[in-house]
Amino acid sequence: MSSILLIGDIVGYGNLGMSVMTPILSHLGYEIYRLPSSMVSNNFSYGKFAVLDTTEYMRQSIDIWEEQGFNVDAVCTGYLVSAEQTRIVTDYCQKLKSRGTFIFVDPIMADDGKLYNGATEETVEYMRSVCRIADLIVPNVTEAKFLANKYLDKESLTFDEAEDLIQTLHELGDNSVIISSMLMDGQTCTMLYDKGLGKTIVFPYRQVAAQFSGTGDVFSSVTIGQYLKGNTLEDSVLKAMGFVAHVIEANQHSLRQDNGIPIERHFDELSR
Repeated sequence: MSSILLIGDIVGYGNLGMSVMTPILSHLGYEIYRLPSSMVSNNFSYGKFAVLDTTEYMRQSIDIWEEQGFNVDAVCTGYLVSAEQTRIVTDYCQKLKSRGTFIFVDPIMADDGKLYNGATEETVEYMRSVCRIADLIVPNVTEAKFLANKYLDKESLTFDEAEDLIQTLHELGDNSVIISSMLMDGQTCTMLYDKGLGKTIVFPYRQVAAQFSGTGDVFSSVTIGQYLKGNTLEDSVLKAMGFVAHVIEANQHSLRQDNGIPIERHFDELSR
């Protein structure tokens, strides 16, 4: 059984972050370990929230794990709360990568054209440092624009602009890149740059009239889960897009979209 270490926030109220990634990856057959970067009371979209910074716990946990000789097959990093956490995670991921661990980074910090509550330009810079050591990064288009410092004032990109954006992110760390959602030439799509193939692939999709929190976590976990099983990046992205579309359509009339999606009831679809 392959093992995956999840690094990110644990949300108390809502099916987000590790709360949604753990059951998906467990269902796909992985042994899951967790290193929380923070405890968050609820989704930031509510405007009021409590955050417990777990930096010292992270540092002590990593020291003990190194002393015990623990290792994992892959790491997925998500929300980090400070430059110090980023330094700790980057150093640890570099050690793991030297042992053959696959490093997957979701640079959670922005959406809908703006940074999340509490995120700053310093946040963008320390997310760049994590992306530099990743094998695969999966930003949404807002995060991609902040990381590249390009096209921040544009809602819809041309193909050439989107290609320039994804290439800028690839050159940041010589890695593969998935921009999970963007508007390109008026069409919603996901864009992949596959480093192994040296080419860009565009996946158009129809947008459903619902906006759930946590769908990025669902997309990331299905993508990494399928890819580590030996699927191509292209097939992994297609499987993740199909599952996300299914769960959004099935729950689009829910009144509690800020709390994420109850994905456990859709595992039959995930297994296909």
